[in-house]
Amino acid sequence: MSKKIKRSIIISIIIVFIVLAIISSFYIVKYFSDRNKINNIYETYSNENIQDRIETQNVTTDDDLMLEIDGEKVVGIIKIDKIGYEGPIYEGTTLATLSKGVGHLSNSPYFNGNVCLAAHNTSKFWAKLNTLENGDMITYTSFLGTKDYVVSNIKIIDETDWSDTENTEDNRMTLITCVKGQKEKRLCVQALEKK
Repeated sequence: MSKKIKRSIIISIIIVFIVLAIISSFYIVKYFSDRNKINNIYETYSNENIQDRIETQNVTTDDDLMLEIDGEKVVGIIKIDKIGYEGPIYEGTTLATLSKGVGHLSNSPYFNGNVCLAAHNTSKFWAKLNTLENGDMITYTSFLGTKDYVVSNIKIIDETDWSDTENTEDNRMTLITCVKGQKEKRLCVQALEKK
């Protein structure tokens, strides 16, 4: 093999390693940025900090208690260990909001009753939601406190069927996402508060 070919191979390998290092650095920085965001929400929404904020600040509405991150009000964090998902919950379900994370359906309560959330069915968010089974756990940390839920009902609904998002007397959480390949259908997962 000639020196020119060897040199070209070495330069190509070095370039590949540099590109991989740059790409890896981007993902590492993003991971730590996302982790810091989640830790900040947990810290701010801890029971002690919420009580302090209520007592020391002029809190008159729920909006006064919510953090603002990425230009959106943050309701809290949802953690679903079974599918390896943990992320912020933003107020509302506009396309812009859902591009950032899980959205809280504005007509549902924040803490007591039927808390309703939606997210895209992508690997970044809820692509694995369909693997949940009855008995799986969901943890919800909000600006009003923390609750654990147990999955109790999983079904496919029509995209126009919003009956499962109506408020309830019991405390439950309803998660909605698209069904791949079925534009007019939605996956609906309901979980009851763990007693």
